[in-house]
Amino acid sequence: MDTMRISGVSTGADILIQCNSLSSLVSRRCDDGRWRTRMFPARNRNLRPSPTRRSFLSVKSISSEPKSKVTDAVLDSEQEVFISSMNPFAPDADSVASSIKYHAEFTPLFSPEKFELPKAFFATAQSVRDALIMNWNATYEYYNRVNVKQAYYLSMEFLQGRALSNAVGNLGLNNAYGDALKRLGFDLESVASQEPDPALGNGGLGRLASCFLDSMATLNYPAWGYGLRYKYGLFKQRITKDGQEEAAEDWLELSNPWEIVRNDVSYPIKFYGKVVFGSDGKKRWIGGEDIVAIAYDVPIPGYKTKTTINLRLWSTKAPSEDFDLSSYNSGKHTEAAEALFNAEKICFVLYPGDESTEGKALRLKQQYTLCSASLQDIIARFETRSGGNVNWEEFPEKVAVQMNDTHPTLCIPELMRILMDLKGLSWEDAWKITQRTVAYTNHTVLPEALEKWSLELMEKLLPRHVEIIEKIDEELVRTIVSEYGTVDPDLLEAKLKAMRILENVELPSAFADVIVKPVNKPVTAKDAQNGVKTEQEEEKTAREEEEEEVIPEPTVKPPKMVRMANLAVVGGHAVNGVAEIHSEIVKQDVFNDFVQLWPEKFQNKTNGVTPRRWIRFCNPYLSDIITNWIGTEDWVLNTEKLAQLRKFADNEDLQSEWRAAKKKNKLKVVSLIKERTGYTVSPDAMFDIQIKRIHEYKRQLLNILGIVYRYKKMKEMSASEREKAFVPRVCIFGGKAFATYVQAKRIVKFITDVASTINHDPEIGDLLKVIFVPDYNVSVAELLIPASELSQHISTAGMEASGTSNMKFSMNGCVLIGTLDGANVEIREEVGEENFFLFGAKADEIVNLRKERAEGKFVPDPTFEEVKKFVRSGVFGSNSYDELIGSLEGNEGFGRADYFLVGKDFPSYIECQEKVDEAYRDQKRWTRMSIMNTAGSFKFSSDRTIHEYAKDIWNIKQVELP
Repeated sequence: MDTMRISGVSTGADILIQCNSLSSLVSRRCDDGRWRTRMFPARNRNLRPSPTRRSFLSVKSISSEPKSKVTDAVLDSEQEVFISSMNPFAPDADSVASSIKYHAEFTPLFSPEKFELPKAFFATAQSVRDALIMNWNATYEYYNRVNVKQAYYLSMEFLQGRALSNAVGNLGLNNAYGDALKRLGFDLESVASQEPDPALGNGGLGRLASCFLDSMATLNYPAWGYGLRYKYGLFKQRITKDGQEEAAEDWLELSNPWEIVRNDVSYPIKFYGKVVFGSDGKKRWIGGEDIVAIAYDVPIPGYKTKTTINLRLWSTKAPSEDFDLSSYNSGKHTEAAEALFNAEKICFVLYPGDESTEGKALRLKQQYTLCSASLQDIIARFETRSGGNVNWEEFPEKVAVQMNDTHPTLCIPELMRILMDLKGLSWEDAWKITQRTVAYTNHTVLPEALEKWSLELMEKLLPRHVEIIEKIDEELVRTIVSEYGTVDPDLLEAKLKAMRILENVELPSAFADVIVKPVNKPVTAKDAQNGVKTEQEEEKTAREEEEEEVIPEPTVKPPKMVRMANLAVVGGHAVNGVAEIHSEIVKQDVFNDFVQLWPEKFQNKTNGVTPRRWIRFCNPYLSDIITNWIGTEDWVLNTEKLAQLRKFADNEDLQSEWRAAKKKNKLKVVSLIKERTGYTVSPDAMFDIQIKRIHEYKRQLLNILGIVYRYKKMKEMSASEREKAFVPRVCIFGGKAFATYVQAKRIVKFITDVASTINHDPEIGDLLKVIFVPDYNVSVAELLIPASELSQHISTAGMEASGTSNMKFSMNGCVLIGTLDGANVEIREEVGEENFFLFGAKADEIVNLRKERAEGKFVPDPTFEEVKKFVRSGVFGSNSYDELIGSLEGNEGFGRADYFLVGKDFPSYIECQEKVDEAYRDQKRWTRMSIMNTAGSFKFSSDRTIHEYAKDIWNIKQVELP
């Protein structure tokens, strides 16, 4: 594209003229500081670009530049249009090739001598980004102009996956980019494979957030995402003879072509210090440690729409003046840069280890940085859109803040602080605004995931916020006392203990005497008959105990904690679970006391996944078949149309095509496994996959013990008996164990030990293979899920909030084996009971089963004892598995007593796996089950979920660009 910059009449004005084969654009910055563009047909202009020059439209948008005026002389009398009224970008292959070559030469990250795959990727990504920027600027130009209410999604994780293929697909430019790259000697798939996965998340929480952004953009909802820009991610997983090892991620080592640093968008963040009263009588938080949060923006394009929304990631740094030059020159180099390092390390690692006090403080700093920077940004944008007339009562009518799990809960006291201390609002007004603005999504019933922070740590790190939290807690105590009265002190005490935000903290002084236990009444004759002691008898017993001189055990005071989940419930206007069964557990168990007080707050929003990334783009073979048989590609936007496949489920032609597509995807995974592990597997075997974060409740241990049992039975048979009794399987695992989660890392080690033994057993051959794919991420999932035939979702019932991988597998025609947990319940309802392999205890049975275990009433099944004995026999090497197997034994004690009921569900699981083998032998039946899974997966689109959030929680409307 030809580019010219023309000076305007006013100082500092810019005009950017850019041309392509169809038209030219003239962009100018106007009085309000925004950029507007006129489009000129090629026949009316004097500039004639060379056909080999860059041809993408690009628009500059710098909202913080000073306002300026420019003459319209350059624009003549052509019609002026906002970029928001332009047609979607649709270049041809020639234009794309020119653009890629332009970026390879003029936006270089590599030396000019070579043009190889890494360079081709960056040039291609920058080329695509040009197209995204045009729609991106148009989107927010229009949103600001019409001043619509916007939703802001705050999450500690965004597990995006590679962006190139997704962006090209959403823009509808696959053919143009594919053809252009061929002309340059590359293919799109190879170029896309050069992109590292952004290391911004770990599991379902981050993947869900990314699916939601895709749906928000696709459905034209005005929204932003906010997160942190982790330099080293969670970790890169390596599998060695010792199990899992962790190394820093390197995804930013060559930079990120999608992000745009906004040096003009930065906010101060404070830690430590003290709270004082200012001259105006208002509280001020002063002193302490000050850092700066800098915005990095990533465009998120919608599918077949101009709407392109924003993911704003925060990076942290300290001002240059905090570098102690004097210390540096005196040789104290580490000390000189200490302030810089302390600021930057906040965004080094996702979920830094928190067993140390320093680790806990760093995590809390991360959470506060996300909340404070995001809210300051949201408020600044609200004030800008309000012009000179800011009405804070309108804030909840223009802003919806969604907290993805408890990590962003500090939004509540931070919004209160800003409104009161900086904007001058009263407590009452600030509290009303906060409650109307903020909402909370609960993702877990696990106690350790319902975050609690040390009150002592928070008082040091965030002293003003603790004052605000104490006041919120006091107001909550007042509400509870008002609701339940003081007539029944035991009931009141129980409610306060369950519902207060501050745990193990004395009641506020105003309520110090609110719980008054009744004075002992005289003992009646009837009481005496029932064994109740008189007052004299009680005194005698006390004297006797004193005479025995019993030295009491020293009492250890429990730590004072801040319960973030309770704060999230109290401070927001809506609380939602993420699957029907999970939301019921939330209401009946986790937050039952709050439900009794505020039943209207609690909702269900069953999770979903984007059908663009998770079937249309990652599984083109199956997508083409679906489109052909349904007769339209509309199912990508309206997944209800997938249900039409049901009427073809028994059609032999469809079944034949369906199996062929699955085979093509399996061949890709065969290559992946060979590349990553060195093992060779057969594409004719059943691909049985469990890819999840490694956790005891997800029960990878149950899966691998089932494989061990299968292997043991094979070894007891002759070759002919084995082949007759068992269907060939490739059992694939993937997932990361948190670096300090010892038991999870033991499970990884055990899986790899079992794999090493089985995969090298010549008697077994291709009848059974076990694979652990290292460094599992989104890109690996995009290969494994389309190739899957059986997928395991086998968590202990009642412990998985929802799950989203189960939805992705089902959508890709994979049959599930699982418990009645999370979204499994709804998936089974939609795909049909006969197309889902069910086993295991139900959620409402778990409490009693654990009680029976504690009472010593559990009798393990002989098959379970058999497999444990086999593991201990040394068949899988010299490594001791005593701690791992020991966790499944005993009736009580930490790390004992089989808390996750592996032993209880084991016989049911083995029996269910036998049914799987039986079904797979009948390929016609199995293919029908596969088709019915895809047909029944339509409910689990994140589009449906986002429509529900928008309507029921955020109260935002779809805004389609003109």
